[in-house]
Amino acid sequence: QRGKMAGVLERSYIEICGFERESVLRFRQITLNLVCLTFSIYASACLLFSRCTSGDTVQFVEQSLDTNLLNNAVRLRIPNCLLLPGGVCIQETLNNIIILIVTSQSVHRLVLPHPTRMYRSDLVTELQMQSIFTDIGKLNLNEPAHSYVLPFAQGTQTTAPSTSAGWISHQGEALFALASPSGAITVVTLPAHDQDGTVSILELKQSSMMQRLAGWMPTAIRGDQSIPDLAISLAVHQLEDDTFIFALCQDHKLRMWSLKHQMCLLVTDMLEYMPAGRGEVKASPALAHKLRLFFSSSIGLCLAIYLAVPKRSQFCVLQLVASENNRYSLDHISTLFTTQETLVDFVLTATDIWAVWLDNDNQTVVKYISFEHNTTGMWNQVFVQPSPEEEVHVGEDQDPREMYLEVLFSPLRFTASAIIKALQIYKRDTERYSDLSWEELKKEVTVTVENELQGSVTEYEFCQEDYRLLQVEFWSKFYACCLQYQDVLSTPLALHISPATAMVCVLKKGFVSFLLPCFAIDHLYLSSDDYLISEEETPITACFIKILHRLSVYFGLSLSYKIVTVFTYFMCYLSLFRNADLQHLSVLELSDSTTPTSRRSVLNPQTVVELFYQNVARKAIMSQIFSQQDVEGNQTMLHWSQMISSVLTLLCQFLWPSNPSFLFPECLMLNCQYTQLQEYVRLVGPWCQVNVGSYRFVLGHCYLASGEGQKALQCFQEAAAEVDKEEFLMKLTGSVEEAATTTAPRLLYYNKVLRLLEDIGLPELVIHLATLAISEAANDERIQAALWTRIFKHHLDLGHNSQAYEALTQNPDSSRQLDCLRQLVVVLCERAQLRDLVQFSFVNLHDEVVSIIESRARAVDLMTHNYYELLYAFHINRHNYRKAGTVMFEYGMRLGREVRTLRGLQKQVNCYLAALSCLRLVHPDYAWIVQPSSGAAYERPGTSPKRNYDGEFAANPVSQQIDILELKDLEKEYVLARSRLTLAQQDPPSAAIAGGASSQEMVALLVQTGLFDTALTLCQTFNLSLTPVFEGLTFKCIKLQYKGDREQTEVWNWLAANQLPTVITTKESSATDEAWRLLAHYLEKYPSQNAQYHRCVLNKLLSHGVPVPDWLLNAYKEVDAAALLRLYLNYDQLESAAELVLEYVDALLGKGHQYFGIERPLSATASLVWLPYTSIDQLLRNLSESQINEKNLKDKLSEYHRLVDQSSRHRLMAR
Repeated sequence: QRGKMAGVLERSYIEICGFERESVLRFRQITLNLVCLTFSIYASACLLFSRCTSGDTVQFVEQSLDTNLLNNAVRLRIPNCLLLPGGVCIQETLNNIIILIVTSQSVHRLVLPHPTRMYRSDLVTELQMQSIFTDIGKLNLNEPAHSYVLPFAQGTQTTAPSTSAGWISHQGEALFALASPSGAITVVTLPAHDQDGTVSILELKQSSMMQRLAGWMPTAIRGDQSIPDLAISLAVHQLEDDTFIFALCQDHKLRMWSLKHQMCLLVTDMLEYMPAGRGEVKASPALAHKLRLFFSSSIGLCLAIYLAVPKRSQFCVLQLVASENNRYSLDHISTLFTTQETLVDFVLTATDIWAVWLDNDNQTVVKYISFEHNTTGMWNQVFVQPSPEEEVHVGEDQDPREMYLEVLFSPLRFTASAIIKALQIYKRDTERYSDLSWEELKKEVTVTVENELQGSVTEYEFCQEDYRLLQVEFWSKFYACCLQYQDVLSTPLALHISPATAMVCVLKKGFVSFLLPCFAIDHLYLSSDDYLISEEETPITACFIKILHRLSVYFGLSLSYKIVTVFTYFMCYLSLFRNADLQHLSVLELSDSTTPTSRRSVLNPQTVVELFYQNVARKAIMSQIFSQQDVEGNQTMLHWSQMISSVLTLLCQFLWPSNPSFLFPECLMLNCQYTQLQEYVRLVGPWCQVNVGSYRFVLGHCYLASGEGQKALQCFQEAAAEVDKEEFLMKLTGSVEEAATTTAPRLLYYNKVLRLLEDIGLPELVIHLATLAISEAANDERIQAALWTRIFKHHLDLGHNSQAYEALTQNPDSSRQLDCLRQLVVVLCERAQLRDLVQFSFVNLHDEVVSIIESRARAVDLMTHNYYELLYAFHINRHNYRKAGTVMFEYGMRLGREVRTLRGLQKQVNCYLAALSCLRLVHPDYAWIVQPSSGAAYERPGTSPKRNYDGEFAANPVSQQIDILELKDLEKEYVLARSRLTLAQQDPPSAAIAGGASSQEMVALLVQTGLFDTALTLCQTFNLSLTPVFEGLTFKCIKLQYKGDREQTEVWNWLAANQLPTVITTKESSATDEAWRLLAHYLEKYPSQNAQYHRCVLNKLLSHGVPVPDWLLNAYKEVDAAALLRLYLNYDQLESAAELVLEYVDALLGKGHQYFGIERPLSATASLVWLPYTSIDQLLRNLSESQINEKNLKDKLSEYHRLVDQSSRHRLMAR
């Protein structure tokens, strides 16, 4: 038999109908004293839909997929008002479900409570709940807050609006757009239901003069009978602070109106997207075109327009594009054609168009197509629920009543509404059957048909055949009534797709159906022959190979090589697919060879019996026949008649399902004959009581081969009860060889099945079965540990971190638990799921987790992994701030040694800052940490012991002294690290040098770079002398003094890196002036004992022969004039020294004494004064040796001595 397989276009869907089984909806009638279809999914598994039953009546039904709803159906009647197309809109807000209704004469708003506000709990466990329509009778629907009568309403169908739309604005207002017969669009705005306000009405219309003239001109003069810009389909979208109204009009044009600006922003002729026949279509007005919108943040706003043209209908998908100055355009995305004619409804999604049609036989057709990636233009199948059979075949030996009842009341055939309506027509009465259960309705149908049958019988006696024909006649009549009403109730009305769950729903006249994705096997079964291709393509493949050999002649070697390569890959993958099942069977270890192969014979068996005989039965039969001869001691040759009789007898025994050997099903499984094996089990399963567990096991393996894992798992669980009773299962589990072990056979069986599921790749099923097996291994900790490890592994692979952690904690084996813990830490770190890792409690495993993370942190690269940061977060989450500080300090130390780059220095500063923050959160008595080891002293677990050159174990090194770091020590390290970072930012090449520099070395580097502020801060932190800083700054001033401002950029850069004093000047200062000003600022800001910093600056200046600035001289003279004199003498500045002595003597005598820091000049009552005579004598000597005149100095000293003698005498006399 030639096999068939389906050529899958894309994922196919199948329709599941939501029939009511117990009762019929009872509608509450509500009338307003004054055709639309809508469908909404407003909450999890909740549906709210409406259907128009007549021109002035609409039905609302709320359904839930989770629970039964009470009072969930309402019929709303608005007398003398026609419901407009698109006139019912259901919208969801945070607190309410709002229903907007538009009629030809009025607009209405119904505000209902949101289910989440009626039931506060997210998990509802009640079997019955109240619907949102429960209290609708308490609403006064005639109040102005709920209704508004249109002032321009005419009341006739010819003058009524052609279509409408409703929506809720961002401010909570209810807006209604109505397409008036004049071509304008009227927008009615109701204030928010919880606010006071007035109703506003505005009209959007063309404002050109030609439009107005055409509107006033009679139709007889214009020559047409239709209004070109009359909207036949409306759609609304709110974008930021504006609302766009899209109108598809009778002239085949799409218009976009701005509600904010009250003007038409865009007009597009949709006939431009038709490939041919535009003139013919343009001559006739559009009546059945449809418009749909879809918006998402990723693709923007897309429009789908259905152009209803006889035999040339098409969908056009456009995208709205905005440009500057509020100008908009439409980009064409795709045009899709369809052969169906009667479109009921369609929906646009981000990638697809879903549509529902009625074909020529009035049957529902649902299809979908991708408008982005579909290059073939083929629509994808949706397998709708077929209509019930028109006739019921009743066999001669079957009861007509039973057959018809079985068909009528079988699932997914007839709804209760159809049966009840047929029952009312059949009985010709008006009795209602709304409260009948499914079984009661079945009894009522039986009694009604049987009574009709008995009432028609006029003869007392007739044969059994005539009575049977009479039964078929009456039951077929009732069945025809049910079939007629079921067809009516199955008429499609609308299509909807939930934006949140992508669930596709079809609203029909009597029920709602859902479209679910097909399994692969269902798709193959339901696909029509148009989608099938032949499976045996051997002749075609041979021809294809010949073509490949000839390709090089026509196309060259390069193209032929590529084609051959692709074809080779295809054949390799085909071989892999064929051998996949055989590889899975190797896990079961049923065959003698380690690697299963396909057992193909030269005879090429055509049936499974031949396959069984050639591969298994022949050897077993011959072995049994010869062993029987040996037992009987008969050495005579067997005759053919005896031989064939014995062979057939034994073969039949092997084939008989009740045979305990189970060779035939095992052979089918080992040869991958899953379809035949599944059918075989289905046939023998109901009656065969032998090898029940084995049959369930092989059936489960068949389900695995077809991709139905859940069914396979159920079969494997059912087979577990027979493991220790059946030979095949005992051989499968190896219980015969392992009989001496203490492991239970069922646990061995579970282990084998778990390996099979793991080999196929079904981790969810492995977890489920392993959890079940744990309950069987209550007394075996070794098996429990293996199962918990397996559960942990698969949960971790699936990303179920919490479940993996739970499995880890349940593991009774500490070594396995530690291995799992290590794997959990590593995997979560690699996935960057650190939040889960930190938040796990790790009861009794805290030290192990810390040890694992520490070892990982010390073993991997610092810049590519963040184990230190993870460990820091781990300790912070547990409020262990000292440990967290220690971790970050160690991290910073390693960064300083191993990563001497700008990025590494930045991380080091952050680490030390984090460590400081942690210690400041600790009580001051405990604000200390132990300094981590340096170098390679980290002792990681698992490292081999060290040996000396003789092979002996090396002695453990003597433990070093433990260093305790307090808060002030960490602050010093932070300041040092911050200085390194500042240096690296100012001078990137110095980052490698600065990474390991000490504080003294850093001061020199900072001074060399010009970072004097940072250098001074570092000196103060480590109690270092500021002299190198002042000397360095003085040297830079000297260089600027001689070189000028030639290197302006570099100088200003290092000047800007320091905090210059703010001085208001009237002239522009140079870089040299700013440098001297910075030096003066530092000397003033950092005073020293005996002005040693002034002295070092003067020493530097004099050593380079630079004139000393006056401000510096004046500052130093006031502090220590004698030291200044010695500096002059040291550098042979004799004239300056002589001048200094003259000024100093004048100061002592009362002339300018305040400039030398002398409080009172020389007098009898003043304090004692002195002169540096040693330096003055040295000066006088040097002056005498030089040619400089020292007469003025000697005269000044003589005068000073005279006054000193006079003052001394006066003081002695005063005593």
